[in-house]
Amino acid sequence: MTTGAASWRAGDLEAIRSSLGIPVSAASIGAINRAMAELERNYPAGVSAAVGSLQRIAAIDKQLASTPVAAEPVVIKTSRKGAAGPVPAELPKRKLDVIEFATELLIEEVATEYALPQSTGPSLAAQRRQQVEALLLVLPGLRVWQPQASPRFQGLLERS
Repeated sequence: MTTGAASWRAGDLEAIRSSLGIPVSAASIGAINRAMAELERNYPAGVSAAVGSLQRIAAIDKQLASTPVAAEPVVIKTSRKGAAGPVPAELPKRKLDVIEFATELLIEEVATEYALPQSTGPSLAAQRRQQVEALLLVLPGLRVWQPQASPRFQGLLERS
């Protein structure tokens, strides 16, 4: 590696590996090392872009780690409809008494509206994905080393 305006720092190899989620193995470390050397040899300005992406990913990861996982919902509005007075000790027993008695006054109805507080998690995750893609633009050979996301639903289709 050359000593110029743009050069790799000591921890950049590990930062690249962890940012891209590449598993630890001798082959993957060698591939990252070769990609770093190739970038520095062929396109030295790309090293500063990659280091900048690594710094932004590290800052986003730090923010994501400090962000609370699940926020409690906040009550926005509560409304009540209920009996105008206390419920009488003895309720009507005959059909005629029930018809005359306003039973809807005994029903208590409570409506509460909740809102989830704004979370920065999704926007930070999107920013992180953008920075990872920017890093992969200057180190495209490392894309094959990223673990492949498995499909959400897997199963065998069997006919009976």
